[in-house]
Amino acid sequence: MLLLASCVGLAWSWSTRTVGGVRTRSAPAAAAAAAGLAADAAMAADATDAAEYLWRGEVPLPGADCQERLVGASPGVALRVLRWSPTDSAAAGRRPLVFVAGWGSVFEGWRPLLTTWASRRPIVYIETREKKSAEFDFRPNVADFAMARHADDIAAVLAAIGVAPSSVDWFSSSLGATLLLDGFQRGALDGRASVMLAPNPAFKFPLWARPLLRLPLPRRGDARVQPPGVWGGG
Repeated sequence: MLLLASCVGLAWSWSTRTVGGVRTRSAPAAAAAAAGLAADAAMAADATDAAEYLWRGEVPLPGADCQERLVGASPGVALRVLRWSPTDSAAAGRRPLVFVAGWGSVFEGWRPLLTTWASRRPIVYIETREKKSAEFDFRPNVADFAMARHADDIAAVLAAIGVAPSSVDWFSSSLGATLLLDGFQRGALDGRASVMLAPNPAFKFPLWARPLLRLPLPRRGDARVQPPGVWGGG
């Protein structure tokens, strides 16, 4: 029997857009504008380089060996999977925990928790298809991000790496928790026990917040928003 534990919470997300352009000005003003744009571009490039580590590479944790793989989840879609196996043989023989984080969430936001767990039991951390780490062989559309697609991805990844869903415990948050509910209801997923943090019946912004999604944000501001956004992911 699958045991479920659910915690209701509030997930925040940020949506940004970048705009640019130079108006015709006098020579000194145009030079200053060009210098400002160059500084913005440099800062944006630095932010991109700094953020790349969030989506690529193995993540060593104390007392565990780490392996990173891109695993085919459906035709043309591959997901990043991180696996930690405890160096202690007794801990390595315990049931695996499958960890599915929320919408846009990065590993760094969960590092303290996973650092504690990784030496105690095997961990399978799966990054869902809306994240930057996912690879597509085609241009996706809205239908490619339906909840059922996410849940079927998880089932396919576990099958590909040889982990039986019925043998695992689950930990999930926000989107991760929601897709697990979908998978459990449809019979696409199974498990021994599941802890769900803040599952969402729908992803809807309040009316007052919707205009904010359309506001432009300069590149310099985008670079400064990224670090707190890492820790705010669900």
